[in-house]
Amino acid sequence: MTCQRRDWPAHSIVCKPVQQNFHKLEDNKSPFEIKNVEVKNESDSPLGVTKEIAICADKIMFSDLRSLQLSKTMEIKGTVTEFKHPSDFYVQLHSSEVLGYLNQLSVSLKETYANVVLEEDYNPVKGEVCVAKYTVDQTWNRVVIQDVDMLQKKAQVLYIDYGNEEIIPVNRLYQLKGNIDLFPPCIIKCFVAGVVPTEGNWSNDCIKTIKSLLMEQYCVIKIVDILQEAEVTFAVDVMLPSSGKLLDHVLVEMGYGLIPKGPSSEKQSADHCDPEDVGKRTAEVVVDRSDLIPKVLTLNVGDEFCGVVSHIQTPEDFFCQKLQNGCKLAELQASLSEYCGHLPPRLDFYPTIGDICCAQFSEDGQWYRASVLGYASEELVLVGYVDYGNFEILNLKRLCPITPKLLELPMQAIKCVLTGVKPSLGIWSPEAICLMKKNVQNKMVTVKVVDKLENSSLVELLDESVTPNIRVTQVLIDAGFAIGEKGVVTDTASDTHKASVPLGVEAKLAWKQVALAVEQTVEVAVCMIYSPGEFYCHVLAEDAVKKLNDLNRSLAEYCQQKLSNDFKAEVGQPCCAFFPGDGNWYRALVNEIVPNGNVKVHFVDYGNIEEVMADELQMIPSEFLKLPFQGVQCWLADIQPRNKQWTKEAIARFQMCITGAKLHARVVEITERGVGIELTDLSTSYPRIISDILIDEHLVVKASSPWKDLAKNRLSNKWDLQIDTPDCQAISSAVPWRTIELPVNKTVHASILEIINPNLFYALPNEMPEDQEKRCMLTAEMLEYYNAQKSPPSYRPSSGDACCAKYTNDDIWYRAIVLETSDAEVKVLYADYGNTETLPLSRVQPISTSHLELPFQIIKCSFEGLMELNGSCSQLIIELLRSFMLNQNVMLFVKGIIKNVHTVSVEKCSENGAVSVADKPVMYNLAKNVTSKEQSTSHTEKTPGMNCCCTDLWKQVEKHEEILLFLLNNPTNKSKFVEMKKTV
Repeated sequence: MTCQRRDWPAHSIVCKPVQQNFHKLEDNKSPFEIKNVEVKNESDSPLGVTKEIAICADKIMFSDLRSLQLSKTMEIKGTVTEFKHPSDFYVQLHSSEVLGYLNQLSVSLKETYANVVLEEDYNPVKGEVCVAKYTVDQTWNRVVIQDVDMLQKKAQVLYIDYGNEEIIPVNRLYQLKGNIDLFPPCIIKCFVAGVVPTEGNWSNDCIKTIKSLLMEQYCVIKIVDILQEAEVTFAVDVMLPSSGKLLDHVLVEMGYGLIPKGPSSEKQSADHCDPEDVGKRTAEVVVDRSDLIPKVLTLNVGDEFCGVVSHIQTPEDFFCQKLQNGCKLAELQASLSEYCGHLPPRLDFYPTIGDICCAQFSEDGQWYRASVLGYASEELVLVGYVDYGNFEILNLKRLCPITPKLLELPMQAIKCVLTGVKPSLGIWSPEAICLMKKNVQNKMVTVKVVDKLENSSLVELLDESVTPNIRVTQVLIDAGFAIGEKGVVTDTASDTHKASVPLGVEAKLAWKQVALAVEQTVEVAVCMIYSPGEFYCHVLAEDAVKKLNDLNRSLAEYCQQKLSNDFKAEVGQPCCAFFPGDGNWYRALVNEIVPNGNVKVHFVDYGNIEEVMADELQMIPSEFLKLPFQGVQCWLADIQPRNKQWTKEAIARFQMCITGAKLHARVVEITERGVGIELTDLSTSYPRIISDILIDEHLVVKASSPWKDLAKNRLSNKWDLQIDTPDCQAISSAVPWRTIELPVNKTVHASILEIINPNLFYALPNEMPEDQEKRCMLTAEMLEYYNAQKSPPSYRPSSGDACCAKYTNDDIWYRAIVLETSDAEVKVLYADYGNTETLPLSRVQPISTSHLELPFQIIKCSFEGLMELNGSCSQLIIELLRSFMLNQNVMLFVKGIIKNVHTVSVEKCSENGAVSVADKPVMYNLAKNVTSKEQSTSHTEKTPGMNCCCTDLWKQVEKHEEILLFLLNNPTNKSKFVEMKKTV
């Protein structure tokens, strides 16, 4: 063998490679479950892995592994472990032998490489089989080198027993030792035989749909052909486990694939038809897909009609029907019922996404026209009812093909947006939606078309059946759920700074502001300052800055075309405005028309107001208004000027505090004039609240905010609304839950997961209890249970609730705790694992009480004796605690357990030893530790004799401590120091 390797180039023409057979199987039995399939000729059964010759004797190449001994027509069983598209996926083979291989490999690799030393001079080569730790779970696995970049010291590898690929540093690769058995790879690379994509490449919809059907599924696979090119690839027929259908049939039926033309096409076509169905299929009428394109109702600006609001998502997304078409729609429903009632069930009907078909509505069993929006699984499909606007998920058995005759009537659902309003809190609340439903859903209303948007109509809804008439826009505004969209009214230092919009001016273009919510914390950059009571911020979320820059470039290109300009400025109207400061064009709102003919505009993305000439304005296309206005008007909450006007010193100091600083803003209140925020500087050694700096330097005074009372009133109104409309109230799941309990007076090492406030934070002990088997059984039970459940559409968990959440990485249901909620998303903490993620509401469900019997692995904690100085928790102390211990390992000393909350002292290891975390907020004068004072008080009570001689001395010591703390925090305020000194 050594001779053959050394002299292979010379005698490769006459010699064949000798296959090493380290462990010969009895009677050449394959290690996989095989059905009795006739193999006519042994020569037609090529090896599953092509032999290659190792580059050097001490390296194990992929060709040195034992053969899989797979052949054409063989049927095997396996699980799809990696799926790129139908022409590239990996299957892990299933059999008792393979499971034995994997178990032996796992043990051997773990024992061999447990204490392995880094091989600095090791250079892997392409095709070599090595050993590497998988990044996700840190287990040892075999890999084959697909490519090596020696300059960057990285290698692309394929895990040959599982099918996933990864790029890892070369220093994480180790040579396969000689004591590791050369088991064959446990995966094979496959593609679906007998089908090609309809458009040259597999579409994203196809990949997403088929991946959901195949990934991690146990399938029966028949080998049709074996291609031995750069790597061995198997052409296969895949039988789907749930339906028993072949995957290539499904791809063709769903419109994703075609049967290739060629010599084998007749055979493939025959494979796709059962013999007894041939006669039936030839009798079917072939319908051109172009005949199945539905007609759309056309509306024009100024149209007015009597209609019915058939479905409401939000005031910005609802559907109307024309009442005059009611008779035609009723006739259509009768025709649909007759047609679908006589149609035999079609088990092979797989409509393509976007197709129109007939769908049987689950609530009344009647047939309606519907559009296919997507596939939820192999058997379930999401459809939207094109004549009503609502949608639901149905089983494919409830769908049937439609005929061109049933598509003659245009789609009756008209998608609409309510004009003249926007949500007062940035997003539409459930109460606002319920109020709109209560007023107009399934009622006869007058619909007036104000404007046409890209795929919807901007409309006004009017109920003329009562006197006076009811405008839905005004109803939402009067209830406090919406504000007028005609302009922004703000308070300023001068009377002519801004102007309100006259009531007679209609909003001709729709725009929106950046959406924020009370108690939301965001990173911001201040872009314009008038005073601490009026400034403008950019919210630095995701790629907002890039989107704004891209929009500004596109806007400049549009305005530089110098199109005919018949723009007539009206107060409150959006436009493109020329900024003379840099010679560029920006989005703006007309603020004021000056008597000399010039126009004052408010640059909505930056906050500044400038006076420009009338010919420096242009009409703005609606496409440039899709991005929300980026300049958020703000003021510092809970402060006010000392003498009714902001002083130059206060404005200058405020500007100095925020220049170049990393700023976080906590939303305190939202009103028509903007957003009141608590602004925190995180760029210093410890967080500083900007308003506290201004108060400490006597530049402003503290002011109580009416927002707390307003919030209480809104909560009571919300409760009243839910009582009036029980069908609309949001369902929450306040099911009691418990955590594991740690031993009292013991120290436990743990990781801090989330900090709500000093009296509630979550931690995960490093040592997990020995109930892993119970947790695995619970996870399996939950997976089966919640996959069979339908999430209630009105389910809205609250912060602190227990729920069941579907983890994004593996689509498995786990127990979780709700940390934050919004109208569309929820942030959860996985209660048995400690990681967090933000999910759409569709991926959370109410949790069953039976699934809460096993205690959560995380624990709830509270600092012992730590009390905020002002009696309430500020964002500053939360930020300080987060910066010091969030996502870090600490030592918890458990003092007691009260109502499932562990009262603890927290210490963190540092270079100088253990540091008490509670000392940090005390050091920065944000909190006090009442434990030590209570101990001192109790000690004083036990020794009454000390009162007579030491009380005054104790008071003086406390006063000196107060002076020292003041000097540390206010070294420049001498007058206050003298005043304090006199009282000692």
